[in-house]
Amino acid sequence: MAKIRLLKNGSEIFPAMHEAIDRATAFIGLEMYIFADDGTGREFRERLVSAARRGVQVLVMVDGVGSWSLPKDFWDGLRNAGGLMRLFRPVSRGMFFLRNHRKLLLVDDCIAYIGGVNIADEYFLGSGSETAWRDNAFEITGSEVKRIRRSFDRMWTRAEMPFRKVVLSLRQGRGKLELSESGSLRFLESGPEDPMHPVRRAYRQLIGGAGRSIDLAMGYFYPSGRILRALKRAVLRGVRVRLLFSQRSDVAVARWAARGLYGRLLRAGMEVWEYRPAMMHAKLAIIDDIVVAGSANMDVRSGRINNELVAVVHDEELARQARTDFEGDLTQSDRISLAEWKERPLFQKIKERISAWLLARLDIFIARAEMARMMR
Repeated sequence: MAKIRLLKNGSEIFPAMHEAIDRATAFIGLEMYIFADDGTGREFRERLVSAARRGVQVLVMVDGVGSWSLPKDFWDGLRNAGGLMRLFRPVSRGMFFLRNHRKLLLVDDCIAYIGGVNIADEYFLGSGSETAWRDNAFEITGSEVKRIRRSFDRMWTRAEMPFRKVVLSLRQGRGKLELSESGSLRFLESGPEDPMHPVRRAYRQLIGGAGRSIDLAMGYFYPSGRILRALKRAVLRGVRVRLLFSQRSDVAVARWAARGLYGRLLRAGMEVWEYRPAMMHAKLAIIDDIVVAGSANMDVRSGRINNELVAVVHDEELARQARTDFEGDLTQSDRISLAEWKERPLFQKIKERISAWLLARLDIFIARAEMARMMR
């Protein structure tokens, strides 16, 4: 049976990951969207190098766009120590929009970290004078972790596999994460090559089954129409829906697109809050006694374009802890009222409309065109 902890912020997540790496005896697999050449990134890299030097098999995979700024020789020390590194879909191969957004650390097939943190200063101690970003990760120990190893191995292969071959393998029934419905833990993965969009569908089903409360903390929020309708129906059933977003954002377009939805959310009876102290980067859902965390935002890109990985945990005590943390975050947030929202300036409304078009229309159009080109 798996043992699961919900870790809060880099101050809890990074020390736990560091300790796991330092204690590794056989295998380390790291899959990351952003790996930065800063203090946090260099310390993490040196721990991986040390593990490789003592005979641990170390595999590192970073995204070609998310980690594009890394120097070419950044991983030379790891390679010289016997570790392996792969760049997922390098931009030089002509694929820009289809990204691996997953964040995963595997150690010895018995411990896994799945969440929203990338390896960079912003997520650990803070960058410059900025406060570290608000985020979460699951620490999962036990035999269930072996299923995630199979997922990691597939992504490792896909990093250098033509997109067309990935799609064909899925159509032939290969390459999907084997889900176990037994127990309280499920893993879900999705990507542009899978038309079923399992993560987005799971969110919709969980929201549709909610009976008491739905609390969402999302760094980027622009969900599909089906998920929006599911949230509205939940309110009509008497479910309390609280949505926590970031007052500041590293992606201005995503922030303004989400803000453009506030009126619809508030009129439907949902509570909308904005977190003040730092960037809210979490991808956390607490639905009755279920907690969902991982790499997937509740937006169009995570739902249809990126490769994503989340864990779904049905555990009353874990949900209680997550909700306590969520309510603590609300005390450091501003609640948005409908009356206040209606008074926002015209220029803000224009930015919201343009941003929504860029995210929900142009981004999808270009990604589909890229997929069609790669399937030829």
